[in-house]
Amino acid sequence: MDIKQIEHLAHLARLGITQEEKKKFSQQISAILEYFIQLEQLETQGVAPLAQVFDSGNVTREDKAKILFSRDSALSEAPEMEKNQIKVKLVLDKKK
Repeated sequence: MDIKQIEHLAHLARLGITQEEKKKFSQQISAILEYFIQLEQLETQGVAPLAQVFDSGNVTREDKAKILFSRDSALSEAPEMEKNQIKVKLVLDKKK
């Protein structure tokens, strides 16, 4: 990729780049494009297209209901109880 093409790309992207950056980007982009040319030469017949390299099936467990602790055990941890329920501070004022 030559300097003129780099200048055109910089103009399209509205980038202000120095002469030194133009040379650097020209070399870097040319190297990337050469690598793509190498990749195009690979035989890919019979290779299925992939979205990911690794097989990442569902890694979550099946959702099953189970009792972790009893109701009485859970309520025993509450700081205050009233009528078999956890008592909390008033959050909303009824007057407003």
